[in-house]
Amino acid sequence: VQVSPQYPIAAARDGKAGYVILEFDISTLGSVTNVSVLDANPKRIFNKSAVRAIKGWKYKPKVVEGNPVTQTKQQVRLDFTLDKAQ
Repeated sequence: VQVSPQYPIAAARDGKAGYVILEFDISTLGSVTNVSVLDANPKRIFNKSAVRAIKGWKYKPKVVEGNPVTQTKQQVRLDFTLDKAQ
């Protein structure tokens, strides 16, 4: 399950776009934990929205020898772009 990040109002108003690269762990229950921002452009504009969104993501836990295991140091890049067609 992936929750889309909310575009910050100020960034949308100013026409800003960018990305955030996050690192996180996936627990044995499939929830996202230990989220940290590795990189962002522009800095700090989209961080809160990206972290809030990814904390709502759910994964199917990785199973090793019949037991769920924690997956560490997963990475994802969330892109923030405005739709110019509107």
